[in-house]
Amino acid sequence: MAGIDEAGRGPIAGPVVAAAVVWDLDGRRPTGLADSKLLSARTRERLFGQIQRRALSWGIGVCTAGEIDLHNILEATRLAAGRAFEQLVARLPPGAAVGALLTDALDLPAIPLPIMAIPRADQQSSAAAAASILAKVARDRMMDVYHEEFPEYGWNENRGYPTAAHRAAVERFGPTTLHRHTFAGVGFFCAEPRHSLTYQRLVRLLEATPPTRDGLAALGDQVRAAADRLPPPEMDALRQRLGETAQAHGIEVSF
Repeated sequence: MAGIDEAGRGPIAGPVVAAAVVWDLDGRRPTGLADSKLLSARTRERLFGQIQRRALSWGIGVCTAGEIDLHNILEATRLAAGRAFEQLVARLPPGAAVGALLTDALDLPAIPLPIMAIPRADQQSSAAAAASILAKVARDRMMDVYHEEFPEYGWNENRGYPTAAHRAAVERFGPTTLHRHTFAGVGFFCAEPRHSLTYQRLVRLLEATPPTRDGLAALGDQVRAAADRLPPPEMDALRQRLGETAQAHGIEVSF
């Protein structure tokens, strides 16, 4: 039986992240597993690597803020859980299979397996507890990176949750491309969202780069190298701008 849990359903910014873990029945499990919310950040970081090394298989799935706005948070959580489960299945050793799932009160109609959806599963199952740790640490690391791109919002501390300081920043600076625009306090109808520092730098480079094949190809390399820092909408926008520039000048280059 694999355990699945998520992190990030309540924030107004950033992705929702799910994880799935299955243990080898005869394998040794890390000590100290518990609901990630009951553990210190240092303990979660230590357990993160131990879980990945000792689990029979594991997976992490991400659903972006844009997908949350498109589908709603429940469906986005299901999508992230499905992606985590797909990763877990792909990592299973030959001959191994998952027969059932245990989730934290989350039904997953798209996965054709028996599912035990029980409240506080991460406090009752070591697999679900391990999944909660993987999801929490993975999401916190993402928000740390995004904080460097949007330092005004304090995501290194609030993780995108609607604290008073975070809401005040949204009111002062406006929402970003990482905010969930359908969530209360952010607003579905709003001005053009703020872009990351890396996006702004790359746009300035694009505007200053001579429209040559080598110049655009080099800029495309920089865009790809920044993929882990850029919100997906910004990656799409940069690729589109590069493509339009190349097409306008009759340049054939892949982005």
